[in-house]
Amino acid sequence: MTIAASLESPDGQRLVDKVAQAFDVDDDKASQAVNALTNELEARIQRRMLNRGGVADVAALVTNPAAGAALSDSQTLASPDAVDSGNHILDVLIGSKHVSRKIAARTASSSSLEAGTVEKMLPAVANLLIAELQRQSQPALQKVVSGVPGLAIAGGGPLRLPGDTLPPAGSANDWASGNSQSAPRPSPGGPIDAGQPLPIPGDNIPGLGRKSGRSYPQPDDDDPYQRLPDIIRRGGQQVPGGGGSLEDIIRSIFGKVLGSNRGVIGTMIQLFLIRWLASLARRFLSRIFTGR
Repeated sequence: MTIAASLESPDGQRLVDKVAQAFDVDDDKASQAVNALTNELEARIQRRMLNRGGVADVAALVTNPAAGAALSDSQTLASPDAVDSGNHILDVLIGSKHVSRKIAARTASSSSLEAGTVEKMLPAVANLLIAELQRQSQPALQKVVSGVPGLAIAGGGPLRLPGDTLPPAGSANDWASGNSQSAPRPSPGGPIDAGQPLPIPGDNIPGLGRKSGRSYPQPDDDDPYQRLPDIIRRGGQQVPGGGGSLEDIIRSIFGKVLGSNRGVIGTMIQLFLIRWLASLARRFLSRIFTGR
């Protein structure tokens, strides 16, 4: 199930109602705003994943064990901690407050809400999107991590998965559920040393997708997912069985959940050519109606 389908499900609509309550807005307007913001952020994720570093950045967001909190505790959508978490997601995906304000302004216009209200909703929707992306991609990520040599905890014990308290994809409760289920886990081989994360252009430059001075944590031997983004970023890791590169497989997993698994070339066409044609059409229609 894609995120768009989850959002339209009964559980998704109940979650939208909680968003409306958290920000004291009309249910219908909240639904329009959440859908519009989700579409904007999904496009940003697709754009970030056009290169290997972007795939690693999105993987880091999705495999964060705390990412699922927005679904398991939606009562705190507007809390200070949730705002900080959502702003970090926006910093990675967008990297510019100016662009975020433009997104909020467009959404406010289409949903008849105040721009300031939509700006407050944007971090909450970012949290919900990443939480749902984690929940739905978790089974596929588990399979990949279990099959990649070295992505296992020291001693070859079972993998500790982010979001273990969340239901697996395909359950009846999409977007919000209190069920706790986890799939049986194999016991893969020993660990590898991913080493220190490589510096990425823009790491210490504000406005390029990361906060200034952002530091990476030391790899945790108990959490193979913490090493996954850096291994993707370094490249060269092939998944056994002819599965292809780790970068391409992770991109494909996220693309399926986002409902846009077209690969790099297809995504570029969608994001740039189609949007350019839409912008051209808007300018053409504007000249017709304004006479300019």
